[in-house]
Amino acid sequence: MKKVKDFITRDLTSVTEDTPLKEVAELLSIRELIGIPVVNKKNEVTGWISETDIITSIFPEKVKIENPDVIHLINISQVVKKLTRVGQAMVRDYMIKDVYFVDEDTPASYVVELMLHKDFKRVPVVRNKRLVGIVDRSSLSRILLEEGSID
Repeated sequence: MKKVKDFITRDLTSVTEDTPLKEVAELLSIRELIGIPVVNKKNEVTGWISETDIITSIFPEKVKIENPDVIHLINISQVVKKLTRVGQAMVRDYMIKDVYFVDEDTPASYVVELMLHKDFKRVPVVRNKRLVGIVDRSSLSRILLEEGSID
């Protein structure tokens, strides 16, 4: 039976609760990520921050979606002001605190079920509560396509 450690991405990209959201947005963009773990000084996972969290923090009530392909901003000047304030805000104010993570010895089948059930695209992987990597849907897909199974 395959375990998470068999297809983990040893990507330790993370931020702390004191990281400004502007830096997180830049990091997500540069690294082409959709979200990253938040860790404390001991490198223990304490949360998760994603592009969705950042976008929602900028304009939760300022976006009107009539067509999913087109987003209309109701008042652009208010959004610009909010962008400036939010960019200076810290991760702790917008992160998800109840984060799911898995141990590197977790069965792959459990991770697949977790990702599908919770609609997760990335899940932090820990050893002794410390971040050691990430498992993502693309890694799982690659294993399935190459080997035909995760068992």
